[in-house]
Amino acid sequence: MDSLFKVPIRNLFCMLSYVNESLELIESLNDVDEDLITFDFIVNQFLKEVEIINRRGFVKDYVSVIETTGRVGGRVMMTESMSYILARQPVVVCEKDHYTANILLNQIMKSTLQAICKNRFVKKETRMTSFAFLDYFPEVDSPPITKGMFSRIYFGRHNVYYRRMIHLARLLHELTLLSHKNGNWSLFSAELDEASLNSIFEKFLLNFYRIEQEDYRVSSEVMQWNLKGNRTLLPSMRTDISLTHKNGLEKIVMDAKFYKNVFQEHFGKASFHSHNLYQLFTYLMHQPKESNLRGILIYPFNGAEVNETYRWDERITMEVKTVNLDDSWKGIYERLMNLLYEC
Repeated sequence: MDSLFKVPIRNLFCMLSYVNESLELIESLNDVDEDLITFDFIVNQFLKEVEIINRRGFVKDYVSVIETTGRVGGRVMMTESMSYILARQPVVVCEKDHYTANILLNQIMKSTLQAICKNRFVKKETRMTSFAFLDYFPEVDSPPITKGMFSRIYFGRHNVYYRRMIHLARLLHELTLLSHKNGNWSLFSAELDEASLNSIFEKFLLNFYRIEQEDYRVSSEVMQWNLKGNRTLLPSMRTDISLTHKNGLEKIVMDAKFYKNVFQEHFGKASFHSHNLYQLFTYLMHQPKESNLRGILIYPFNGAEVNETYRWDERITMEVKTVNLDDSWKGIYERLMNLLYEC
């Protein structure tokens, strides 16, 4: 696959931490040399959390279990038991509540440990440590991890000490999906298409600006068409990122695009993607007339640095920018913050 986006693992780690809103992970690594933050480093952070949980004790909860038994207990399920009753077998089907460690939190932890054991890009001693940790909870199942599992987790006072471990497990899962399986980590892989990558880039920028600056209110804005007629057939208009200044007079509308190439070619002539510019221009034309507006198309740098500004009138500008995801995290941070104040 050509034109891969080469992104250091530390930057991908930081991006996904913003996407998952787990910024405490980034803060805890502020004093760590960026070059030391490798996939193996993150795995070891996860293993440290597993060790902490083991010392504190695994969370347990009541789980409903359906079983065929000769001893009646819990809730008898008559429909399921009828075949046994008609056959005059001395058993019934009962639903019982078992107090067990075999719950989703521990299942994700165990499945992540097993994935580490099988990952040949992880150091041998790290894989051996992970394998040894599997003995901590033999009664826990280890189903294949999916993204949907993490959305089903809720933290309360009794399990809050699992939070960091779950964030790291989610990051390791997503980093593995996003990795190009040749040992050089990147944001492109055979498993993910451009639409998925674009969603990650968009959510990262949205949460980054929501968390890191205080001058603008940040949202994904839904707008209505300024047209008369049957609006039910019109497509929706939702910005990726809208930043409204607290003074009420300035607004930035950002559109994040994760493309292999910033430019399109037509008859040998390179130009910006027309549909991206048309879309952003439409967003700007549906903004309040009293605001000073900046529309920014932002792409990841992939061989062509872009920093262009076009003025519509004294109130509206359109800009096309790139951010180099292969830069240091400090460089990426400063680039994104400076975008807000360049014009």
